[in-house]
Amino acid sequence: MVNRVRGARRIKISIIDQGKAINIPAIPFWLINFLVDLGFGIASITLKFVKSIDEDVKKALSLIDRRDLKLLIKELKKYGPFDLVDISEGDRTRVKISIL
Repeated sequence: MVNRVRGARRIKISIIDQGKAINIPAIPFWLINFLVDLGFGIASITLKFVKSIDEDVKKALSLIDRRDLKLLIKELKKYGPFDLVDISEGDRTRVKISIL
C-alpha cells in the first residue's frame, strides 16, 4: 500500500515580538486565490482611471504576474504540512509561517 501525503490546504502566520503576538488564523488557499484575482482586477481598473498613482506603484504592479502567484500557490498545495519560515531570535521574537 502506498502512503500518499495529503496536499496542503491553508497557510498560517504567527509573529511574536517582545511578548506581543500576532496570530493570523489559517487562511485557505482558495481564499488567497480569490483575493489575488480580486486584487488584480481592482488594480487594473485603478490603473486605467486614476491618474495620480505614484510611478513606483505602477511599476511594481506591472512587474507582478498573477500567473506566477497562482503557480506558487499551486506548488505549495502539492506538499503536505511543513514550516515554510521558522525564525527565532532570543526568547521573545519569533516569526513562523506554516503550510497546513
